[in-house]
Amino acid sequence: MAASFPPKISPMLMTSEPHYVPGYAGYCPQYKFRGGKTYGKLTSELLTNPDMALSGHLLLQSSLVKPGAGEGGAETRDVPLTSRRISWRDQRLSPSLIPGYTGFVPKSQNYFAKTYTESSRAALMDFEREQLQLASKKEQMDFVEAMRSEKATPQTREEKELLAVKYVTPLTPITRDVPPYHSPHSPKPSRSPYFAEKRDPNKYFISGFSGHVPRARFLFGSSYPVTTNRALVQFGEMLSQAQSVAEANAGSAVPSHKEESVKLLPQRNVIYPATLGLLPRYTGYIPGYKFQFGHTYGHLTHDALGTSTFQKQAAA
Repeated sequence: MAASFPPKISPMLMTSEPHYVPGYAGYCPQYKFRGGKTYGKLTSELLTNPDMALSGHLLLQSSLVKPGAGEGGAETRDVPLTSRRISWRDQRLSPSLIPGYTGFVPKSQNYFAKTYTESSRAALMDFEREQLQLASKKEQMDFVEAMRSEKATPQTREEKELLAVKYVTPLTPITRDVPPYHSPHSPKPSRSPYFAEKRDPNKYFISGFSGHVPRARFLFGSSYPVTTNRALVQFGEMLSQAQSVAEANAGSAVPSHKEESVKLLPQRNVIYPATLGLLPRYTGYIPGYKFQFGHTYGHLTHDALGTSTFQKQAAA
């Protein structure tokens, strides 16, 4: 009696195809409504269930045409990839790139939703076809130039069609001294915003400019171009005013008044007014406020800089 041995690969451990690999985060139909089995066995049942509305193409299966088989069953030759190493002597861009390769793969940005090997292979095939087309066009141009230079008679139909083209290549120049071309719509460099006119629409700095803008620190509440435009305009007016005052002083022996020099100073907001107290909920520093109590916030902060703590307590 022949002894029966179990198979080398147990069907209890190996999941039958097709199935999704555990860790796959893509869509599987009806998966969220099932349970009680491992991911591989459950996806295998769902993908083989005839009652499910499934796609005719599995995502985790190779979708590229294998060498020797075309779309309609006709045999095709994978010439670009088989001759790549021979023609280009490129050892890095092989027909099957290993996932993790961080180098540049031509035309790979046009292929997605596949594995790295599949997308890189399709991109390389597209790139090699384009290179072969360009090489074929260059050979045709060289052939046409040689036939016309030798004034040879075309023999085949393809040669007659190549020689009957409308434009002769390479193009013959009509003059030796070609004048330079100047576009009427080319951008013209404008003046620096510092020295531009007051009404110049380009008198501002773009957002992100990290240089110094005079008087911009005293303006806020607007966009950066608007703020810099106002600051530059004010700075120009301040310079013109200072120049006029200097010219007036140069013509007279009397020095300039103090009021004229005060106008050139920036207008700052008053933090501690002398005529009234601060508004409640002010969170800034108030001199001597932590030593006072027994009155309202406005009364204790009245003239915080002019009146000392002792004077406030005596007045109270």
